[in-house]
Amino acid sequence: MSDNQKTSSGEQWAVGMERVPLIHFDSGRVHVENFRNFRYECDGSHIENYETRSVAIDSLKTADFIVVPFAGQPDLAHTMMSFGTRDGQQMVVSVEARRRLNQKYGIIKGIFGAFQLMYAIADERDAIGLRTELRGDDVYLYRTSASAEQVQTLFKSVMARADKLSRKPERYNTITNNCLTNIRIHMNRIWPGLIPWNWRILINAHSDYLAYRLGLLESNESFESTREQANITERAKGNWHREDFSRQIRRPIALESLNPD
Repeated sequence: MSDNQKTSSGEQWAVGMERVPLIHFDSGRVHVENFRNFRYECDGSHIENYETRSVAIDSLKTADFIVVPFAGQPDLAHTMMSFGTRDGQQMVVSVEARRRLNQKYGIIKGIFGAFQLMYAIADERDAIGLRTELRGDDVYLYRTSASAEQVQTLFKSVMARADKLSRKPERYNTITNNCLTNIRIHMNRIWPGLIPWNWRILINAHSDYLAYRLGLLESNESFESTREQANITERAKGNWHREDFSRQIRRPIALESLNPD
């Protein structure tokens, strides 16, 4: 077991948090070592798989914003980003509180620095399947209005921070250094003032509405209709084994078949 898989006191990390991603930049490509590609079943079992993934930066064209409301705490949520290439590959970045084995997440614990900050980088069937299959969460996926050039700039910023964290870890903070505040920091460093401070940054299950109001989401409909289309929970459930999972969860609701032949 590598040092990456143990805490400073020799304890093990929680499932899926054993290894932090290691980032390598090379001639217009990004290589992600310890890319997480787990599979989760509703009975609580999982198949562990870490691998190395590479992506050409100029092949990236889309960025999706993912919101996962907390069960029992509808005003709070976990947020992620999924970067897509022209040939349909997806790479999810999830900023998380890195927990020790059997350690539970807690809002108060997070305020007082009980967790390390982690940029998990994973396959969509992993990052979304963990929520829909194992945890039974609802998941909302929104296409952002970012251009391909903006997506590539944002991706490089995110990967650079993941690289820095692999060498110099930080403490997670529920209020100041969490999943959504880091997304906001990346966006505002590239485009200053793009996302102003708003109470929805803290009560982050409403961050999708903020993004909608700021014109950051690709939509010509009302927010209610946009959110309904963004709910991919039923399209994702039970489909983690499908090679075309990413395409399936993006099918318009009116055209979807939940159990296609």
